[in-house]
Amino acid sequence: MLDWSGPAAPFTCDLCLKISSGTNYTCCRCPFELDLVCAFASSDDHVARKKRQRSNSERKQTMQHYCHIHPLVLYEYSNEGEHDYNCRWCDKPLTGIFYGCKSCGFFLHEFCSDKIPKILNHPFHPSHPLRLDFVDATCNACTQWISMSKDFSTAAYGCQICNFNLDFGCAKLLPTLKHESHNHCLTYVGPTFRDLILKYHFQCSSCRELCLDTFYRCVQCDLNLHLKCVPVPPLAKHRYHRHPLLLNQPIREDEIGEYYCDICEKERDPTHEVYYCQKCTYIAHIECVLNQEETSTKQDSSSSPPISMDAKASELKEMEQTETILVRPVFHKHPLKFCEVTENLGERVCGACRLELSGPGYICQGCLYILHENCAKLPDEIQHPLHPQHHLNLYATSTSPDQNICDKCQDFYFGFIYLCEQCDFKLDLKCATQAPSESGRTTLKESQRETELFHFTHKHKLLFCNFTDPLVKRQCILCRLQIFGPTYHCMSCGWILHESCLRLPQEMQVPFHSQHTLTLSYTSYGGCHACSLKLLPSGYHKSYNYGCKDCGVNYHIACAISLTRPLKLDSHMHHLYYFGTDFDRFFAMYRDFIDIYAGLFCSHCGEICSGQSFYRYLECFINFHLECLSLPQIIKSKCHIHPLTLKDSYIEDDSEEHYCDACEEKRHPNHHVYYCEECPGIFVAHIDCALSKEEVVSFLVPREMKKRRSWTRGI
Repeated sequence: MLDWSGPAAPFTCDLCLKISSGTNYTCCRCPFELDLVCAFASSDDHVARKKRQRSNSERKQTMQHYCHIHPLVLYEYSNEGEHDYNCRWCDKPLTGIFYGCKSCGFFLHEFCSDKIPKILNHPFHPSHPLRLDFVDATCNACTQWISMSKDFSTAAYGCQICNFNLDFGCAKLLPTLKHESHNHCLTYVGPTFRDLILKYHFQCSSCRELCLDTFYRCVQCDLNLHLKCVPVPPLAKHRYHRHPLLLNQPIREDEIGEYYCDICEKERDPTHEVYYCQKCTYIAHIECVLNQEETSTKQDSSSSPPISMDAKASELKEMEQTETILVRPVFHKHPLKFCEVTENLGERVCGACRLELSGPGYICQGCLYILHENCAKLPDEIQHPLHPQHHLNLYATSTSPDQNICDKCQDFYFGFIYLCEQCDFKLDLKCATQAPSESGRTTLKESQRETELFHFTHKHKLLFCNFTDPLVKRQCILCRLQIFGPTYHCMSCGWILHESCLRLPQEMQVPFHSQHTLTLSYTSYGGCHACSLKLLPSGYHKSYNYGCKDCGVNYHIACAISLTRPLKLDSHMHHLYYFGTDFDRFFAMYRDFIDIYAGLFCSHCGEICSGQSFYRYLECFINFHLECLSLPQIIKSKCHIHPLTLKDSYIEDDSEEHYCDACEEKRHPNHHVYYCEECPGIFVAHIDCALSKEEVVSFLVPREMKKRRSWTRGI
C-alpha cells in the first residue's frame, strides 16, 4: 500500500534510482519511495526504463570507495532545480550517472570518484603530507569535531605526526589572498560554512563581532577577518581592466555550470563574492584584483597558489617534471636546485638516505640541504611485500626521533621513512627500496640476539637497534663512548647503551684491586684511581663507574674493562697495565667534552699518550708509549716454535670472537699482539702471554729508566 506524501526533502526513487524532490508515494511499512513519474508510468515507460538499466549493467552497481565508510550505489539524476544535490568533491551539480550514499547525502560524480587523492600536500600544513583516513579528531580549519560534523561518515585528511586534520570539505579550502598586514595567505570562507553551528562560532579578530557571512581566515594562526576588516575595498581598480570593479555578491553568468575569472582565467566558485564590472560583465576573484603584483606574472609563475583541487592533486607530478628546480614541501620547506656534481660540496650526506653524496642531486642554497637525484624522486606512497595489508607513506621528518627504528633491519635512522600510520610499521629507505630477497641472511648471532630486555641500570624496557648514522653523535650512558653499531635503546626516555656495555657485569673482580669486588654504580664526584682523571660530573647525565664500597676507590668503566692484562717486569715492584683503544676513545671524548687540559704524558719522551696505546704503572703514575718501553719487535717465546712479531692489531675473521692462542682467553682485536708470520692466522698471543714465556726479559727496561723514574717522582 503506497500513501501520498506532501512536499518533502529530496529523495531517491527506489524504482528508477533517480534523485527527485517534491511529492512522492511512500510505503507505510518500509522506506520504499516512488516519484510521480514512476508511479504513473505506463508499461511502455517501464520497458524503456529496463532497457536503460540494462545499458548501465556494465557499470558497477555498488562500490566501496576509500573516502566513505558506507557502500556507494549507482544512481541517475533526473531533477535539476533549486534542490539539486552537488558532488561532494567538485561541488558541481549532479548530472547523469553518479555514485552516492542515500542515508548520508554523500554523492560523487562517476568521473570524480577516481580523482580524490589519498595523499594531499596542503598549504595549511606544508611540513608533512596529509593522508586520507577515518579519524576522530578536530578539524584545524573549521575547529569542529570531525565525527560530529556532516562528514562523520567520510574520511578526512590528517597528519598523525603533528595531529593536524582537515575534514573532507575543509581540505578543499586554499589560501589565496596575500595581505601586507599578515605573514600568511588568507583563505576565503564562503557559504560552505553557513550552518547553524559554524555561523555563530567564528569571531572577527579585528572588530570582535561574529562572522555571520563570508570572511577570510588564517588557519595556521586561527585568525578571522570580515571582508570589510581586511579590508576588501568595495571599489577597486586593476591594471588589466579599464573600468572600476565593484565588490559584488556571487554571480552566475549563465547555466552552463562553468565559471571563470577573467584575470587568471582559472575556474572560480560561483558561490563566492567577486569583483564585477557592470559595464562589460568583467568578473574576477577578489584575490586576483588585490594581489596585483602576483597576478601580473601569474601566468608565467609555476609557484602561484592553485585554485582547483584537481590542480592541487596533480601538483606533485608537475613538480617532478621540473628539471632545475624541485619544490616538494614534504621533502624540504625551501626550493631545491638541481646540481650536476655534488662531490665538491665536501663531506656531506643525502638528507633522505643518509649516504655520502655522489653524482647529481638537488641542493637548497639557503641551508645546504641536499638530496640525491633518485632520492628526490621517491614516490609518496608504496606497497611493500613486508607489509602487504596497507600502503606505506613517505615521511621526511619525525617529531619523535627517539622512536625511529626500522622494523626490518632495526637500524636507528634519521633520514626519510616509509610509514603505515595504522600499524606504526616503519621501513627506512634501504629496506623500502630493496626486495626482501636482497636484505641478506641472518647470522647465528643475530638470530640468537634478544630484541628487547630489561637492564639493571634502567627501569624501562630496552629495544635492540643499529646506530649507523655518520653525522648524528650519541654517547653510551655507561661508558660515555660514541654509539655506533649494535645498540639497545629506550623508546620512552632515550636511554641508550652499547650492546657490549649491556654485558658489563654489575660486579667484577679486577687484577689491580684484587682484594675486593668492584660494583657498577652511580658516582657523582672523585677521581679514577687508574688514570687519575676526574670522574664524569654529575650534571653530565648520570655518571656510572666501578667502585669499591670497602675502600671508597672508583674507576672509569673504560679503565676497568681495559686494564685486564698486567705485565710484570723484574726491574719494578708494580705491574704495568695496557691502555688500549677503548681507553683512547674515552680519553679523546674526555678532552673534548670534560677537560681540554687533561693529559697523560709519557715518562720517557714527555709527549702526550693520547692517540696511541701505552702502558702505565697505576701506583706510581708512570706512563710509557710502547715504543718508549722498547718492546722487542721480534721475540723467541717458549709458547711457540717460530719467532713472534709485534703487531699493533690482528683481526682473524669477521666472527667477532678472537682468542689468544697461548692462554686461550678472549683478546681485543684492536690491541697489540705478538703474531707468527710463518703460520699466518694460526698463532696470535697477548703481549704479556708471549713475554712471560720469553727466555730473556731484561731488555724491557730502558737504560734511562732509573733516571726517568726519579724525575717523574719529583713531578
